[in-house]
Amino acid sequence: MKKVVSKKRNSAIILFLIFFALSSLQLLAQKAPQEFTVHAAGGIATYAFQPTVKGPSLGYNSDFGLGFTGFFNRQLGVHVGAGFGFFNVKSKVATLKTVTTGLVDQINNLDYDLYTTLSGYTETHKSLYINIPVMFVFQTQQRQYWSWKQSPKASFYAMGGLKLLFLFNNQYDVGVESIYNAAYYTKLKNWAATQQFFGLGNFNNNNKGYSSSGKMDFGIMATFTVELGVKWRIDNNIAIYTGAFFDCGLNDPIKGNRRSYEEFIYEDNLKDNLTIMKFANRSNLMTVGIKVRLAFSKRQRAY
Repeated sequence: MKKVVSKKRNSAIILFLIFFALSSLQLLAQKAPQEFTVHAAGGIATYAFQPTVKGPSLGYNSDFGLGFTGFFNRQLGVHVGAGFGFFNVKSKVATLKTVTTGLVDQINNLDYDLYTTLSGYTETHKSLYINIPVMFVFQTQQRQYWSWKQSPKASFYAMGGLKLLFLFNNQYDVGVESIYNAAYYTKLKNWAATQQFFGLGNFNNNNKGYSSSGKMDFGIMATFTVELGVKWRIDNNIAIYTGAFFDCGLNDPIKGNRRSYEEFIYEDNLKDNLTIMKFANRSNLMTVGIKVRLAFSKRQRAY
């Protein structure tokens, strides 16, 4: 099943890149105005967990890159490009409680339910990425031969579309202050909570907690992106865009890297194999910030 999903994903990526290349060639061949841009952006990043968990998730992101915009007329166009960026997000969960039912005590041959309480869980993600945006552009009209010296007016613009983020060098750091396991034997209607050899009791590494770090598998994330702002023309063929952006991840690229609670009921696993835990069914990366873009125009004098 994973191979089938991987093939479908790769096919979608290839189609996207073909569309990107054809769009660029088509726009380059047109006689409509063109803009070549250089941008820098930065802002706040967070993970939106589903279902929602109690605890903050906050960090930062930044990227820079090159772009090309081909206009069909005075107001509409398509923007494509490529950039390089990074994000660093730390998520905290004060307390997590879960119940695993239907387990069997192999020694006594009895059914039991495992009650787990995880305290002080944190995870930090640090990822570098290459992004490829494809966005539609709308801008209000500017005066012909307008320049900053002649008039204080500027135009407003809006952009929206999709980005592909090719994630690499995905590092993570995780930690947990303590984990407490208790077993409830359904037939005996009795609790067992002190047999540490059986994975029960409180584990806190002498109040020091447990921590680990590592790298996740390579991932690809698709995001919906929108940008709003002002276009300032400082010369007939040079303009500066200043705006605010919002990106929302459409898929969870780290979902396959998470491990279930059941794998951490023994202290040895916490010491040697602690990795990012599955405390939500899904997580979406969301970013908001400001972007500055320097645009060099070609055949732009009438726009």
